[in-house]
Amino acid sequence: MTYAWTHSIEAWTVAVTNRPDLVLEAYGAEPLLDHRTFGEAGALQADAYPALLFHGQLRDHGAQVVVLESNGWTGSVPEVARRCSAAGGHFFSVYWNVNAHGCVTEGKDGVITAKFEVLYPFQPEQLSSEVRPGWALGSPTDLDRAYQDCLTHLEEQTGVRIQQEWLDERLPTYRIADPATLYPDPWV
Repeated sequence: MTYAWTHSIEAWTVAVTNRPDLVLEAYGAEPLLDHRTFGEAGALQADAYPALLFHGQLRDHGAQVVVLESNGWTGSVPEVARRCSAAGGHFFSVYWNVNAHGCVTEGKDGVITAKFEVLYPFQPEQLSSEVRPGWALGSPTDLDRAYQDCLTHLEEQTGVRIQQEWLDERLPTYRIADPATLYPDPWV
């Protein structure tokens, strides 16, 4: 099964954009913390409990950049997608957490082109509460495959195949802002 390895990830956001020059500002990043693995970045949150600390890791992928967040959701909010896709850019993210909440968010040229629940990667029609492009219309899929299907959407829309090995690489790690404090209404 494609992306079956993600079953062990309880909470994350993975995003891809072709505007790496906009990522750090859009995410409200502080100066480079250091280089860590995905697990080590996640441990930063555990060490801060009960406070919420957000961290983003950047991995170059040709002309694009992949942003990984362990137990974070900054990359899932529409305002970040708008900013990371400005001026002809493209941004695509997949977010889920241990409570089965999550979303797929896409922005093109500063406009939200996809925003729907991660548990329903395919639906026969768009609901009034979502933005569902044609590539996400179809027969509903098995919930056991929902996360994997969303990552397949990411791959098909960006050309980037997310690799399990990246989680073991020591990537540049930044403290990033809680989107609720970064933008006045980040979910609109």
